[in-house]
Amino acid sequence: MFKKYILIPFLLPYLNSFSQEIVKEFDLKLEKKRDYFQVINETDKEVILFLNDKEKVSSVRFDEKFNVKDSLSTTRPEKKYKEIVGYSQNERNYFLFWASEDRKEIDVQYFNFIKKETNTTPINLELKKEKIVKELTINSTFYLITIVKNTSILKFYISDNDGNLNEKIVDLSHLKFKNSSNQNVLLYNVLIGGDPFNPSIQMEHISNESQPSLALSSKEFKIYTYKKDEIILTLDNNTSSTDILKINLNDFTASLKSIEQPKIAQDTSDLNFTKSNSFLIDDAILQIKTNPSVLFLTISNQNGNRINQYKTLRDEEINYKNSDVFQEIKSIHNKKVLEKPKQFIRKINNSSPAVTCYKLNGLYYTVIGSSQDIAHAGGGGMGMGGGFGAAPMSFGFASSYTIGNLISYKDKNVVYTNCLFDLNFNHVEDKVQTSAFEKARLFLEENEDLKESTSIFGKDLYQDLIVFKFNSFLYLGNYNNLNKKYQIFSFTE
Repeated sequence: MFKKYILIPFLLPYLNSFSQEIVKEFDLKLEKKRDYFQVINETDKEVILFLNDKEKVSSVRFDEKFNVKDSLSTTRPEKKYKEIVGYSQNERNYFLFWASEDRKEIDVQYFNFIKKETNTTPINLELKKEKIVKELTINSTFYLITIVKNTSILKFYISDNDGNLNEKIVDLSHLKFKNSSNQNVLLYNVLIGGDPFNPSIQMEHISNESQPSLALSSKEFKIYTYKKDEIILTLDNNTSSTDILKINLNDFTASLKSIEQPKIAQDTSDLNFTKSNSFLIDDAILQIKTNPSVLFLTISNQNGNRINQYKTLRDEEINYKNSDVFQEIKSIHNKKVLEKPKQFIRKINNSSPAVTCYKLNGLYYTVIGSSQDIAHAGGGGMGMGGGFGAAPMSFGFASSYTIGNLISYKDKNVVYTNCLFDLNFNHVEDKVQTSAFEKARLFLEENEDLKESTSIFGKDLYQDLIVFKFNSFLYLGNYNNLNKKYQIFSFTE
């Protein structure tokens, strides 16, 4: 029973630093090998915390004030099911989708707290000549998306109300995709990066659960899920334009729009140093393009109509920034101000340029800059899925955005400045407020209990970390090894 894990939940007083509050703390007895993830039920204002160890999967249901309502547990699937790749929810029914490494075998675990029922159902997928593009949960529905090799055909395996996976085929053969040399190719060739001998697809998920980091938005291929009935893929493998591929989740029709990047007159010496990227928010696309001499920030609507554009030459100040230009190496506390404007353009052009944006109180908070990996001195990793380390955890899918976003500056050299724009993307002179996301980053590095109990960027810390948005608050949960309690903190804008 779950009472072996959660014994005494109780409320604690407010803590003042970083505007965070510890909203819940409870005793927890843990196995060495364990991990967590959470499911948010906005309709019933509930949070379900799932805890996995080597023998079982336990779950506890909280109300919106994090009072424990009840719990369920069931046996963990056999070892061939390496990790949970997603979940779905239908009213009071919750389904966890465990998968084998090749995703051909799926084990569906069912939880119903009202009926006090759990069961398990196996599913076999043929996946003929298919490569995984992404696994997502959108609007409480699970999607496993693949692409048929050497084609422009996508397949969607979609959960229904009973936890089954139903197949939908989206044939994009009529659309024209371009490679980095601006030649027409199949979508498969775009996504594998033109390397047929070592094909891999790196599709970064961008959600609206928390402010996206530059480290995540610096990826060439991104998938956005901020609309309930649509997924949007952006392809930035070509510096001439950004391709926006939209797929309607109701009828699975698709459209492709190419949004041009500004043309940059280049010296021969600059020819190989032009870089670009983009970011979507609402109906707008923000595009960044650089070479060693100039930086463009262009804002258009997603039909390609330009809204605004900002241009900065190498020796000019960035006249639309609202903060200093910072360089952050590995930690938010290892940060310095870059004094010379040309340092900014040179540094972001030497790595992976990026732009990210979120809306708060009628303003677009925008960050422009770049992110670059710093090589590990001793190998190893953080033991998380989503590309963050060595062996993935069972709940690896959950780390791909929420947790991965929060810790994404680890082992990164990040250069950035903050900008504020109104709803028409005109520059606004105002002070940049510290976001809930940044407060959580600060707290994670400065909380003395966490620092004493684990290495601050160590494997053990992230093993127990959850991050999620609920009722307009950002919540961070982590296990405190010193007092053997699990703590949930809240952060506000």
